[in-house]
Amino acid sequence: MRLLLLGAIHSICFSYIYKMNFWSLRPEIITLFRMIYKLNYFILVTFLLFSSSLCAQYEAITGSSISNDNLKINIVFDEEIYSNSSCSTLTCIEVTDFILSLSGGEATLGSYIPTTITKLGNYDFVPKWNDGEPNNAGNENYAQHTTNGKLNDLNNSRSLPGVLELINPLEQIIPGYTYITAWPVGSECAHTYYRSNTTGSWTSQKAQAQAAGGDLLVYNSVEEYEYFVPPDGEVGGFANTNGVANTWIGLSQDENAADFSEPSGGWYWDDGTPMDNSAAKITYQITFSLVGTPTGDEVVTVTPVTSPQSIFNCAGTVAGIQTNGLNKVNLIDKTDPYIINNSVVENNTSITIRFQEAVFADANGTALTAADFALSLAQNGSTADLTSPTPLSVLIVNNSTFILELPLNGNHITGNEVITVLPASETSLFDAAGNPASMIQINNFVQLNPTKTGPIYLGMNYKSSTVSGTLLEASYTFLCDENAYNNYNIAYHNGPLLEPSVGEYLIFNFNYDFEHQLISGDNFAYMHLRDYDKIIEVRKSDGLIVAKYSCN
Repeated sequence: MRLLLLGAIHSICFSYIYKMNFWSLRPEIITLFRMIYKLNYFILVTFLLFSSSLCAQYEAITGSSISNDNLKINIVFDEEIYSNSSCSTLTCIEVTDFILSLSGGEATLGSYIPTTITKLGNYDFVPKWNDGEPNNAGNENYAQHTTNGKLNDLNNSRSLPGVLELINPLEQIIPGYTYITAWPVGSECAHTYYRSNTTGSWTSQKAQAQAAGGDLLVYNSVEEYEYFVPPDGEVGGFANTNGVANTWIGLSQDENAADFSEPSGGWYWDDGTPMDNSAAKITYQITFSLVGTPTGDEVVTVTPVTSPQSIFNCAGTVAGIQTNGLNKVNLIDKTDPYIINNSVVENNTSITIRFQEAVFADANGTALTAADFALSLAQNGSTADLTSPTPLSVLIVNNSTFILELPLNGNHITGNEVITVLPASETSLFDAAGNPASMIQINNFVQLNPTKTGPIYLGMNYKSSTVSGTLLEASYTFLCDENAYNNYNIAYHNGPLLEPSVGEYLIFNFNYDFEHQLISGDNFAYMHLRDYDKIIEVRKSDGLIVAKYSCN
């Protein structure tokens, strides 16, 4: 409203002067108009600049990544962030300063608010190894605080207490642990630390710490480390048997890491940061909760809360809505591949199976072979069987659809047999994310078709003299409307011999579950149509009419 008023004054003054003969006015009037015009213009520009500063925002997050277990998201910043517009001191960045959203896939968020948030370290901790360590003196892949507080590599079989770290500034009563301290001292951002009252391997102590709601101690700054282990010559600290001395901490050697080498390569803190993380940008790690199993199609977006404003840089500019996409991560596919449907060809020579996603022989995309599948057959009274549990061949239609050639023994198929297909083993089929197909499937079986012997012929006395294929539902009411020479439809029966016998079933329309049965007669067989008390003729393969009745 003020902006509109100022603009109106500016416009009225200018218009009035313009319409009048400006130079005919008295000098003092001209001077007055000039002063009003300049003052109005100054107020207008100042207001606009002030409004612009109030609305100024920046896209704070400049990178993001997610852990392989979909439990942690790292968000990266090019500059330090604060929870207020003043950067005189570092302030607590809290879970309520960010909001999460998820789109796509099948998994959902357990909460739109992160569970925890921690600033990761960007310091080189390599100099904190004890003298001569690490030395890998026998599969030593786990870090111990020595009695002097420095670091040593040990074998997992050693039995030590662990140091539990909780993202909570208040001392807690944790069964099985003794409270050590909190850091930063007096800060509402502080973490608390506890020493285990029992000893065990590194892996068992880590599991115990996670069960207590935290994890093994991870140093995120040199200040945090030196609070526990003061530099030489300084007193205090907690490098003693009541503190962190002779304990397991959250540092281990990853033998699968790209930088792995013995004895000093591949050492990582449990938050995923390397020992030497000095080149890293400012990074915060959030944990969050998921409901369901991710398919890899889910996108999680991390956004600073803007109402009220929550994240600022040192210039006091508020972090706003991101449009650059650098605050988005795709969840990692954790859904096992599974069979969604299957079918068998009419002559039972092969079955087609379809997975919900592309599958391979390994996570590198190697094509599947027949040996990657296993077949079984439930006979259900039949003599038909498989000659091998392995398909004769596999045709890859695409990486999610496969045609398996069946190794049948050639015996008569009644249609009661059921084929089941599974991965040959737990390490036979994988999706692109490396998830193995389960040995437990629910859509992996198909019933074989009854063997088609014959053929025999059904009278089809309607509209055509050259009928072939299967009868259609719409034709049923017209079957007996008229008689015409050679109007017959090919059909088959389910008997074991070429010619049909009384009691066998006629098979000519696979769209119906109901089969038409040949009924006993006087040296012939005949059939009743489904839902109709009408009789038509049935011929054998040599053309001999077995029975021919009118519709009356």
